Amino acid sequence: MPLKLETAGALDIVSSRAAEAASTLKAMASETRLIILCALSTGELPVNRLADLTGQSQSAVSQHLSKLRAADLVDSRRDGKTIYYRARAGVASDLIDTLCQHYARTDAAGN
Repeated sequence: MPLKLETAGALDIVSSRAAEAASTLKAMASETRLIILCALSTGELPVNRLADLTGQSQSAVSQHLSKLRAADLVDSRRDGKTIYYRARAGVASDLIDTLCQHYARTDAAGN
């Protein structure tokens, strides 16, 4: 059941953070970045694997990851020459989970 904003106080809280929400959504507003975030929601992956999953070059994926890092939506770690990325916990991760659940339900229903 979706959460409803039932009080003026709740609406004030959301309104005061609208710019932050818009910034997060803007960082996610790319088919490639959504695929990257969805893939990273299952765990840590290297750039070359993300390139394979998106059908993009490693250079293009690195540019998308740079935008996601700037928005604090992903973290990275280096192991030798390989850089691994993972989704950060937070609103973007929650949104990706919600999108995955929604589209899984609509696919199962044949929509």
